[in-house]
Amino acid sequence: MALIFGDLAFLIPTVPIVGAFIALFFGKFLDKKNHGNLVALIGLGTSFVLTLLVSGEVVLRLLFEGHVDTPFLEEEIIHENLIQWFNVGDITVNFGILVDPLSAVISLMVAFVALLVAIYSRSYMSHDGSPRYYAEISLFAAAMLGLCFSPNFIQLFLFWELMGVCSYLLIGYFYDKEVVPEGQPHPASASKKAFLTTKVGDVFLFIGIILLYIETLNAGHPTFNFLEIQHLLHDGLIHTDPTLFVVIALLIFGGAVGKSAQFPLHVWLPDAMAGPTTVSCLIHSATMVKAGIFLIARSYFLFEHDLMHAAGDAMLVVALIGGITAILAGTIALVQTDIKGILAFSTISQLGYMTIGLGVGGMAVAVFHVINHGIFKALLFLSAGSVIHGSGTQDIREMGGLQSKMPHTWKVMLIGSLSLAGIGNGFFSKDAIILHAINRFIESGNMLLLLVWLSSVITAFLTAFYIFRMWFLVFPGKSRKPEHHAHESDSWMTIPLWSLAIVSLVLAGIYLIGNIPVLNIELLPILNIEHQLVTWLEPEVSLVIENSLIVMTQFSSIIIALLGIGLAYLIFYPRSDAHVSFTKDDPSFLIEVTESDSITNIQKPLRSLTRTIKLSPLGRGLQRILEKGYYIDDLYLALVKFVDTKYCAGMYWIERNVFDKAVRFVGQIGFAVCGVSKWWDEHIVDGLVRLTAQVSVAVCSLAKATDERVIDHGIIRGSAKRVMLTGSRLRRIQTGVVENYALYTLVGAITLILVMIVINGV
Repeated sequence: MALIFGDLAFLIPTVPIVGAFIALFFGKFLDKKNHGNLVALIGLGTSFVLTLLVSGEVVLRLLFEGHVDTPFLEEEIIHENLIQWFNVGDITVNFGILVDPLSAVISLMVAFVALLVAIYSRSYMSHDGSPRYYAEISLFAAAMLGLCFSPNFIQLFLFWELMGVCSYLLIGYFYDKEVVPEGQPHPASASKKAFLTTKVGDVFLFIGIILLYIETLNAGHPTFNFLEIQHLLHDGLIHTDPTLFVVIALLIFGGAVGKSAQFPLHVWLPDAMAGPTTVSCLIHSATMVKAGIFLIARSYFLFEHDLMHAAGDAMLVVALIGGITAILAGTIALVQTDIKGILAFSTISQLGYMTIGLGVGGMAVAVFHVINHGIFKALLFLSAGSVIHGSGTQDIREMGGLQSKMPHTWKVMLIGSLSLAGIGNGFFSKDAIILHAINRFIESGNMLLLLVWLSSVITAFLTAFYIFRMWFLVFPGKSRKPEHHAHESDSWMTIPLWSLAIVSLVLAGIYLIGNIPVLNIELLPILNIEHQLVTWLEPEVSLVIENSLIVMTQFSSIIIALLGIGLAYLIFYPRSDAHVSFTKDDPSFLIEVTESDSITNIQKPLRSLTRTIKLSPLGRGLQRILEKGYYIDDLYLALVKFVDTKYCAGMYWIERNVFDKAVRFVGQIGFAVCGVSKWWDEHIVDGLVRLTAQVSVAVCSLAKATDERVIDHGIIRGSAKRVMLTGSRLRRIQTGVVENYALYTLVGAITLILVMIVINGV
């Protein structure tokens, strides 16, 4: 039996696609005041309702499966509705819908965030919006939803590339901006950088898909379908070189590295902040960067297969990349002064967490973190947009004192910051990833996995520190730019913020009821979402972790988060009477307090020590390294320039020594051919022409002589003379005398008689 609402699943991405075209061509007529926002709201709202019906049904069935004995909850969860897309030779590609637990939980988060972004945009983009913007936003969300429900690699790759195009268009939305803030890239350049960087990963992904298809073709069952490939592997029908299988898996992972901004292809994501904040929210929380994690989760059967372990553990590579990315971005976020830049590097770091989860065998907990991160990161980005909208700046050095002026924004951003720091719904998934990392190390004894675990723990501390560094410098204290008349955002912006904040708190409450950390008390086991996700997504995996390890990990995670928040408080929190000096020329800061208390007495020496370290040559050097992102961008730029220089030099040598010589050689051949042609023309062709002319002249002379002497003088004039002579002689006979005529008659008669006598006889 199929899902009740399963047949509606194809409408989930279809409706916003149709809405995108309506908004683009008719948005200015249907919603002239708000540039077509109403069309986007209807399209994304309808898509969200459909997602609730389809994916919500899947989640409810999965939650209550085994707890309530009804046929409704015992029906098959997976629903495929396939139609043939195209068929070329042995290649058959179906275009359809795959509804399963993975697509259900991800699509719910995507549709929810996309709808809130559309609502938020009605106010935030009231001056800069356009039908093009709302069309691209709708298409962007539709691409991610289509990717979630794709049943095969080709359909997934189609929506994968569509997202790349939408991100390019949205990051470069302000492509005609003439002036950009200091230190920020131009939107047009940022969009090109994002497009080209992600295309590096896309090439790897496409090659991996083709190689995987060839393996299924060799197995006698050519297919791109996820479930069919999984069954072929499970049944042992694919027999290939294990090393090649590892290469295929890593090529597919290469696509995720580009899309999900993992080291070393992470450089595009910070520059993507050049687009509107709403675009940043979609990219970082619900669409672009989550697509790479979803891809690995969808094709996780490749990484778990026995062929993978026969030649080497590709999952170790995945875990190492995640660990490097997490700590790399976490340290860079420490020195960022752009509020969106802090959140951008935070996203890269959290994506590293998800990749660690995938690499240590915790696909379900990685997906768990995708969902939680999608909620609180959307909350943080939209809150940052509210801050920018209300204060008129993105630089946290120019903020401060916004707590009293933005009563809604500071509260919801505090909720989001706590979740990101690991005190809230983000704690449960982040802690689960750290737990899987240490458990995997204990099982394998691989020291590289110990480094992965250490990076996750250190990143947890860094995350709590840098996010509250931002919060303490933005909201408490006094304004460092009094000329900025900050104000709270309107309800079109605050309602989505509170919606996300409430969902974040509700999720944290659900997780607590499902399993209280450290105590491991399950008040309502059905709401132990981490366990449920493992059951739904990895039913064949039986992972047993010692209770002592769970308690130690959860307790240490809480302590680490509190330490990060506490240290940020002691260094950056300004008391109500404090004056904060945080100039652009100074890599450090100075907080002066007129009145001291027990807290400021602790803060003062710590701040003094911190400031001394930061102003030292070593501190300034480290600050510079972090500000420049470990010079990775500069390295790439130098590499591109080097390749470009060498390429140009090589092309110049080839042009001079190959093409120019070839042209000269061809010219010489042409010159020789021209000489032969000239001789042939002069001696053969011209000779024949002259001979023909002479013959023609001779023939003409003969014709002239014949005409003059034979025809004119001989025939024509001779005939005329004889006629005249004959006439003159006959004229003599005609005398006019009758007697002569009678004599002629008589003579004629006698002549006739004589002739007759001679002929006939007498």
